[in-house]
Amino acid sequence: MARNVGPEDRVVRIVVGLGLGLLAYLQVLPGIATIIMAVLGVYLVLSGLAARCLFYKMADIDTSVQEQPYSTTDDRAGF
Repeated sequence: MARNVGPEDRVVRIVVGLGLGLLAYLQVLPGIATIIMAVLGVYLVLSGLAARCLFYKMADIDTSVQEQPYSTTDDRAGF
């Protein structure tokens, strides 16, 4: 699977994932909510580190930076 998560998105995923992991570790919410937070936190951290997201793939979303072709001033002017 090709990378589909951009650099800004990766940072947000990792930070939010670590935050959810910390909240799950501290057991801020009771019962099943803690397990859901932990699973979601692990998924966000792993998808941020790998720069690949299964849900983005299913929705055909790509936030990764695509390399732009080099153009000279002549090409931009239409000459």
